Amino acid sequence: MRPAIGTALTALRGYLPPFLVHLLIGLPTAVVGLCARWYVEHGHCQYEDIGVRGMDNCTYDQIEDSGMVLIMLVFFGVLVALLLVLFDVLRPLRTGRSLRPRLLTLPLILLPYAVYAANGG
Repeated sequence: MRPAIGTALTALRGYLPPFLVHLLIGLPTAVVGLCARWYVEHGHCQYEDIGVRGMDNCTYDQIEDSGMVLIMLVFFGVLVALLLVLFDVLRPLRTGRSLRPRLLTLPLILLPYAVYAANGG
């Protein structure tokens, strides 16, 4: 039974680095998800909307924070896209390695945001 475990660990060893890297890329992806969610809810607020009943009770803080949230959304979105292109496309093409482990573990970038959302976030 010992050789079967060794064979399984050898097979999984090729998937461990992409697994960990995609989990790490998931952290800025969670920031992108949170910024996008906030901007969809509050990004429409303008100073003229203060006190208007149909505008979701916009506050001064929401109006003032919307620019920063948009900047963070764009910055972290570009960062995630750049990391994915570098790690999942350019690096395997340069080294001649298979794309399969990277593509199979790619959905893990959504795991940190999914955990946050599942815990009531």
